[in-house]
Amino acid sequence: MFQDPTISRIVDVIQEVGVQVRSGTVPDDAFLPGIRIDSGGLIVEEQKVAHAGDILHEAAHLALMTPDVREHHSGALPENPAEEMACHAWCYAAAKTFDIPLEVVFHDAYAAGGSTLREAFESGGTLGQPMLQFWMMTRLNDKDPFFDHLPTYPAMGRWLRDHRTSADG
Repeated sequence: MFQDPTISRIVDVIQEVGVQVRSGTVPDDAFLPGIRIDSGGLIVEEQKVAHAGDILHEAAHLALMTPDVREHHSGALPENPAEEMACHAWCYAAAKTFDIPLEVVFHDAYAAGGSTLREAFESGGTLGQPMLQFWMMTRLNDKDPFFDHLPTYPAMGRWLRDHRTSADG
């Protein structure tokens, strides 16, 4: 479906974890060139994509939505710093699990500072992982027995958030 091997690999990973991706036309005014969230999936116009890692990041936003929100979401995302950090953590876990170079995922034009994020995660920082644990997707390296059934980050017990919590309102 996609010609660029990096884009193709990332799309394969995204679909493997349960987020749908299709090729299509994306308006020029899209938040990220060549990428649009549409009805709980992604539309990618390969020729317009500036950075392949941005596709993974947008998929992370979808993966971290509750199912009822994810299946209907299209267009822009609401700003939520905690969810943004969780997306970074999700992307790092995906990069490690599926052997995607961190320089692709957190590229140097990355709005949050690609090299800073690479360094933070590689040095064992916990940016965003607490949210993934809260959503029962992975566990931190702590000893809380409540999370014993989950693999330790960056391994993931599940890639899609599957429920609401009391904090979701």
